[in-house]
Amino acid sequence: MASFDRRWDVFLSFRGEDTRFNFTDHLYSALRGKGINTFIDDGGLERGGEIQPSLLKAIEESKVAIVVFSENYAHSRWCLDELDKIMQCRREKVQLVIPIFYRVDPSDVRKQTRSFGEAFAGYGKVTEESVLRWRTALTEAGGLSGWHVQYGYESKIIHEIAQHIFDVLNSKQLHIDDNLVGMDSRLEDITSLLHMESNDVGLIGIWGIGGIGKTTLVKQVYNQVADQFEHAIFLSSVSKAQDDHQLLHLQKQLLADILGENIPHISNIDEGSNVIKRLLRSKKFLVAVDDVNDSSQLNSLVGSPQWFGPGSRIIITTRDKTFIRCVWS
Repeated sequence: MASFDRRWDVFLSFRGEDTRFNFTDHLYSALRGKGINTFIDDGGLERGGEIQPSLLKAIEESKVAIVVFSENYAHSRWCLDELDKIMQCRREKVQLVIPIFYRVDPSDVRKQTRSFGEAFAGYGKVTEESVLRWRTALTEAGGLSGWHVQYGYESKIIHEIAQHIFDVLNSKQLHIDDNLVGMDSRLEDITSLLHMESNDVGLIGIWGIGGIGKTTLVKQVYNQVADQFEHAIFLSSVSKAQDDHQLLHLQKQLLADILGENIPHISNIDEGSNVIKRLLRSKKFLVAVDDVNDSSQLNSLVGSPQWFGPGSRIIITTRDKTFIRCVWS
C-alpha cells in the first residue's frame, strides 16, 4: 500500500555540473528562505552506478518535485533515473511536478532533440527497457507547465518560483479528525479513479448511508490533490439547499471561493449558472460537492462537463445510489 506521508516539501532534481553553484543553489536558498523544507543532494559530483535508495526515498516523501532541465541533464543516467522515479510518483502518489527549462527549449526535452537527443547516442549499452523509461519520462515532463529560463536576470524568476511553491504548499486544507484510522486503502482507491494524468473532465460519485465516512474520505482526497489544480472548492452539506434562495447562496459561495470578495451581482440561479460556467471553463478545477440529494443542486453548481476546463475533476457524495447513475447522463 502506498504511503501518503510527506517528509519533504520539495525535491530538487538537477545536473550538478550545470547548475549546482548558480541557478539551483539560488533557488534552494530562496525556497529555504520561505521556510520550505527542501531536499537537495549535496554530495558534490554525481557518483557512478545506480541511484542511491536514499534519493528514491526522498523523492517518494516529497510533496513537490522541481526538475531543473539544463543542457547536460540527459547526459546523466543518475538524473534520468531520478526523473523516471519522479514521474512514477506523479502518477501513483499525485506528486506535483514542476519543470524548469534552464536555457534549453522545452520541445528538446519533450522530443529528445539537440543535447537531449545527443545524450541517448551514448547509451548503446543500456538496456532497451531503461532507455524507453527515460524517454517516456522526458516526454511527459517536457509537456508539463513550468518555467522557461532564458538569458538575463534570474533573481526575479527565482522569486516567482519560490512564491508559487509557497502558495501551493499553503493552499486551503480541510480539517480532518486526527484519530481516524483505516482510510488509507479507500483513499488510494479514490485517488486512482481520478486518473490525474488525463486531461479529460472527470466526475466521481461516492454513495453510501449516512455516517460511514463519505465526507471524511472526500476531505482526505481533496487535501491530497488540491495543489494539482488551479482552483479547489469544497461545498459541504449541499442537501440543505432545498429552494432557489439557498441554491443561489451556494452559487455565490462557489464564486467567492474563486474570485474572493469581488463577485458579480447575480439575482437568480440561471444568472449564477452562466457566471460559473464562464469562469470555470478556462481553468483546471477540483470541485467537491458533498451530500447531494437533488439534481437541481448539481445542475446549478456543476451543470455539465462543458462547464470545466481540461483536467478538471468533480467529486460528489450522496446517499442516493440511483442519483449517481443520472449525473451528467
